[in-house]
Amino acid sequence: MIELFYEIASQSWYQRFDDEKKVTMGKYFSVPYKNEHTSKFLSFSFLQKDMKAGPLIGILASPKKDGFVGNIGLFKRIQRNLQQSGGLSIIVTPQQLTEDGMDGFCYLPTHDHWVRIQTPLPDLLYNRLSRYEDEKLFLEQTEKLTSLYHIPVFNPHFFDKWELYLQLRDNELLKHHLPKTDLLSEEALAEYLTTYPQVYVKKRKSKKGKGVFLIVRNGNTYLMKSTTTTTVLFPSISKLASYFEKEGSLNSYIIQEAITTLPMKGKKFDYRVLAHSSGNRFAITGVGVRMAKKQQVTTHIPSGGVIVATEELPVTTDHETIEELINQCGKQLTSFYDDIGEFSADIGITPEGKHYIFELNAKPMDFDESIIKQRATESITKVFYDRSGFLMQESST
Repeated sequence: MIELFYEIASQSWYQRFDDEKKVTMGKYFSVPYKNEHTSKFLSFSFLQKDMKAGPLIGILASPKKDGFVGNIGLFKRIQRNLQQSGGLSIIVTPQQLTEDGMDGFCYLPTHDHWVRIQTPLPDLLYNRLSRYEDEKLFLEQTEKLTSLYHIPVFNPHFFDKWELYLQLRDNELLKHHLPKTDLLSEEALAEYLTTYPQVYVKKRKSKKGKGVFLIVRNGNTYLMKSTTTTTVLFPSISKLASYFEKEGSLNSYIIQEAITTLPMKGKKFDYRVLAHSSGNRFAITGVGVRMAKKQQVTTHIPSGGVIVATEELPVTTDHETIEELINQCGKQLTSFYDDIGEFSADIGITPEGKHYIFELNAKPMDFDESIIKQRATESITKVFYDRSGFLMQESST
């Protein structure tokens, strides 16, 4: 370990390690030597490799006035883990990431307090922008900067459900575990609702179970259920299509066959699986179960889903099958997108025991299960060390 110091008044870094050897930090920054403390300072412990201190991790968060929004609990846990093992994370909004470095926010675990801090450019940038509109506004400029300075970025962006389907369908194993899916059109609505008694319509870019609708054929009419308990009756396919057109173009949605899954107590449930990159494969960090409650459209907790223990399920969990599906998903994702360090998956199972992949999420929400939450923090921190070149066993003290 090596200790670096940050002088609050001058907003500058220094080291008291060696006045002759060059100690670096982040991207292309040489930390100056200072023989004594002259003002109020903060100290941080880093791993050291070939006179480089690190890792310095930038966490890209959505901006708000005078601050940021995002998964604060996760950000705190990451910083606590990094500081215990050697490393530093800075929460930075896109406007605070420039060629001059990061002017962001640092969590101090010992004080349970946030401070404003300036650092060089990071060794790695972790994209946790929480709004689609922020990616649209800022991501291109951020990618130019990270590309120019060779800064790895993960995860690159939210998944587009149609792009994702096309990618997963290319995998020989995965294509047999996907519901039939197409871009939404009036013709597709007619075809699907003739073929299947019920279908899903989903926003291509949506999260937390929002933008999901279940359409049920009811004689010559169509019932539409959403994640609220409201049900709307449409007299025709064209009226149904018109409803979605009011919200945007039809091809901003996908249409998907509704797979009949094994129920629990008469309710829909599915597996929520968290996975992280581990060497040349993706390993499962945790498996939870979510069950629909009042509405039967989605099992997401923000939409009224509830947590169920795997032991309560009417079926024994086939961990081997789920693990293979997850690893293949990870391989397929990394072959198309940029750097993928983590994802979560919604996986359902039919009464016959077949597994279906309903959803993959690029920026997993926090799992409510405390053990999975803890493992998630440990796993993502390990990815930081691996991807930034600070493998712990290679570090010197």
